[in-house]
Amino acid sequence: NMPGGATQVGNPTGAHQSSTPALGIDDWDNPDAPVFAEIAPMPAGLETWVSLYLAITKNPERGSFVYDKATDRAMLRWTREQNAPAVAAAKSLFDRINKANTTMYRYDLFGPQLKNFADDFCYHPLGGCVLGKATDDYGRVAGYHNLYVTDGALIPGSIGVNPFVTITALAERNIERVIAEDVRTAA
Repeated sequence: NMPGGATQVGNPTGAHQSSTPALGIDDWDNPDAPVFAEIAPMPAGLETWVSLYLAITKNPERGSFVYDKATDRAMLRWTREQNAPAVAAAKSLFDRINKANTTMYRYDLFGPQLKNFADDFCYHPLGGCVLGKATDDYGRVAGYHNLYVTDGALIPGSIGVNPFVTITALAERNIERVIAEDVRTAA
């Protein structure tokens, strides 16, 4: 899970900010609340006095999809309460950061509820069509000719860091094999 949190800082962050993570805070080995947090400056175009943290946690909770025959749809089974372990882990880290830097939480960024964590999104969704289970080892969907998965759905859960590079590496590796074995042999 990846809850977001924001703290107010005492020094300007600058109006011209990047939109990619600028720093990582590794507290992954913390036995009570493992977290890896990315500081992603808010690209607002004006001074915000804010650092936005995206926290990757080891949430033991997992969602699942269940087929609803009446509606002929797959429904996600996930409750808001399942976010609690992720938010608690992130809060533990951010509380320590705020204390050490004499900063404080912002309560005005995530809607009218005046909360300091946004736990209603998933920044890098993973899983759903896991490599080696729903697909072969190269993303070919079992039982479907010429149907491939090449995104984060192949990864079963959190890998502890931003999964962008892992997803890219898997996609490149898989497509090379698919081109070599499926496309070239069909031609």
